[in-house]
Amino acid sequence: MKTRKVWKSVTAIITIISTILIRLLVANAQAPNINVQPTAFAGSTALVQFLGYAMYAAWIFVFGLIIYAAFEAREGALSPGMKKALGGAIAAAFLLTFGWTIISGVF
Repeated sequence: MKTRKVWKSVTAIITIISTILIRLLVANAQAPNINVQPTAFAGSTALVQFLGYAMYAAWIFVFGLIIYAAFEAREGALSPGMKKALGGAIAAAFLLTFGWTIISGVF
């Protein structure tokens, strides 16, 4: 019975001391001085230029497909293959434009 009381008082003292130490550490904590300077990797301008050319080529292809689809629609309904090609080209052009915007904004 006596050892249980001793054990409770020892754990209470250890808890109090550790709480005080943690509070002191937290109160005196300071943020580290971190200074990050981003630099462009080698070949970044070539990547931006390549994506720019691919984006413009994709939009030219989209407009060409739209013109071709207009001629095809004049003769009747669009074929399912033409609808898929037009949708895929538009999606690719938007993805390339989005990628080019993000990457050119970063560099």
